[in-house]
Amino acid sequence: MKKTITWVKPTWEMPHIIRGIENLKNIDSNKTLTCLTWARPSWRLHLWHYVWALSNWIQLQETSNIKTNFLIADYQVLWDHLGETEKLRNSVIDMVIDWLAVWLDPNKSNFIVQSYVPEFAELFNYLTMFVPYSLATNNPTLKDEMKKIEKRWETESNSISLGFINYPVSQVADIMLLGWEIVPVWEDQIPHIELSRKVIKKVNTMYSTNFPIPKALVSEFPRLVWIDGNDKMSKSLGNTIYLTSTLKEITSQVNKMYTDPGKTSIESKWNISKHVAFLYLDIFYKDKTHLDELKKRYIEWWPNSVWDWEIKKLLINVLEEFISPIRERREYYLKHMDIVVNSIEKWSANARIEWQKLIETLKKSMWLLDYWKEYL
Repeated sequence: MKKTITWVKPTWEMPHIIRGIENLKNIDSNKTLTCLTWARPSWRLHLWHYVWALSNWIQLQETSNIKTNFLIADYQVLWDHLGETEKLRNSVIDMVIDWLAVWLDPNKSNFIVQSYVPEFAELFNYLTMFVPYSLATNNPTLKDEMKKIEKRWETESNSISLGFINYPVSQVADIMLLGWEIVPVWEDQIPHIELSRKVIKKVNTMYSTNFPIPKALVSEFPRLVWIDGNDKMSKSLGNTIYLTSTLKEITSQVNKMYTDPGKTSIESKWNISKHVAFLYLDIFYKDKTHLDELKKRYIEWWPNSVWDWEIKKLLINVLEEFISPIRERREYYLKHMDIVVNSIEKWSANARIEWQKLIETLKKSMWLLDYWKEYL
């Protein structure tokens, strides 16, 4: 029987895992730490992206001892969207506009496009030599993604590419290139950091280099379910709310939200643990006292209850208040595309200068430069 390897959270905490930004601030307030996080520009950004990543990034950006770097991982999109490269061009720009619209600031953070820095590909090539096939393919996230692709392609003649199988190693290259020290991840992404630490330590040991060993910053932000209660997004089901949504679109999506199938009669009590509208209000509604009161009235049901349509009406207003400033900022940047383009070209060019130095350091350590010069 084939043994399945899955990621299990250890009962003891490892020293290279930091939980929450507050703990990160306490590491060494006198030292500026470099932080890397990345995103695949494969679809429009939505509320799940904000809760899962962007809100966390904003806090990191405003932390005085953290230098934030946001990597647009366009190479990673090619591995499972190779036939959609024209769409990728628009996705990259749309994602940068969304970043700017939610108050990520290129004056405070570096926006870097992966493919703008060819040294990434060179480093990736070297690192593949350090990673056994079994180590790379035992990555649990890779296994899950491979299953998704195999299912998607089960009726086609396509197969998983070597580039996709190597994507855990490519993330090591992302982390290693500028000596990133902190990498924000979710609990199930910790194996990426584990692999990075192993590979970079191996390079340092074999070639007497001193590349920084990264630490994982584990996000403690809540995960957001989709409007139908599922934990997976589906474009075909249309079960998300985009950061570009209009009031009409917000209203339509909220009105589709899953409530409580357990309410079968007027006597039965409500269970709000899976009530999607309340789950969204938990995150986006600021008046927690009022929210607690609504929950109590909803659960008790009679005589002073509150109905689903009232909860959804409140959520529509809350989400419109949250999204409308983002829409307005997007419109501004759509009219000022020079800011958008410059934000990625400037920092990508600066990053390339630094990455060229790293590649040269590594190649010298590996004796891969200036062949025979010692004989001249």
